[in-house]
Amino acid sequence: MMANIYLPVGSVTGTATAVANALADALIAAGHNASVDINASVAALNAQPWDAVLVVTSTTGQGDVPANLLPFYVQLEEQFPLQNGRPFGVVSLGDSSYDRTFCNAGALLEERFFELQGKAPIPRVTIDATETSTPDDDALFWLKEWMEVALAWTNAVSR
Repeated sequence: MMANIYLPVGSVTGTATAVANALADALIAAGHNASVDINASVAALNAQPWDAVLVVTSTTGQGDVPANLLPFYVQLEEQFPLQNGRPFGVVSLGDSSYDRTFCNAGALLEERFFELQGKAPIPRVTIDATETSTPDDDALFWLKEWMEVALAWTNAVSR
């Protein structure tokens, strides 16, 4: 069964956006609808009955959410749109040389979606820029398992 997936993106240099686009292409190739949103908002999250949410974000500064995704992160706290078990996933890009804050934006988003009663069928993936020059390949490898679990789960819940 086809699923509708919302992909809010937090990107500083464009890498996270490129990864989100690669994931969207893979989801579409698998027969799903995928919408990449670099200006994510709770309004967009609530605008459609999304079957799943797949956050793709880099980390900036001292472990912060990128500026383009920060309004979404704040809106999630202020408006508190309960996810009621909606599956979500987080692809977190970072640089492990920033030891304590490595991929922190992804951890923050994951934590927020748990607070909103979202369900993560598999743990977020962290992609280290110091270890790979092909973050989209790493994310696509993770996506295969996420699709199998999250979207199978979506189908079971919607029956």
